Amino acid sequence: MSKITFALAKGRLARETLEILDKINIRPIDMTDKSRKLVMNSSDSKYSFFLAKPSDVPIYVDYGAADIGIVGYDTVLEEDRDLYECLKLNIGKCRMCLASYPDKKDLIYSGR
Repeated sequence: MSKITFALAKGRLARETLEILDKINIRPIDMTDKSRKLVMNSSDSKYSFFLAKPSDVPIYVDYGAADIGIVGYDTVLEEDRDLYECLKLNIGKCRMCLASYPDKKDLIYSGR
């Protein structure tokens, strides 16, 4: 049986993904923020992982370099590739914040 390869988006989303994988006993060896390895294997050698820029994850899956990609849904939509969306993990949520000077408060709330 060949290994299943995961392409993970770098950064916060990768950390949240690793927490989920850990709960189902899939544990990459040596995957830390300071590691310089390109490809990491799981402790049971059934899986391999690599980190990529979020915009590259759907490309790696589309071209077969990865079997599974975990990336934000916005990235999947932007790439517009013919990929099967297996599961929404409900991680990586973000919020938009607006900053302004206090004297502009009325303009912001009035919608102008």
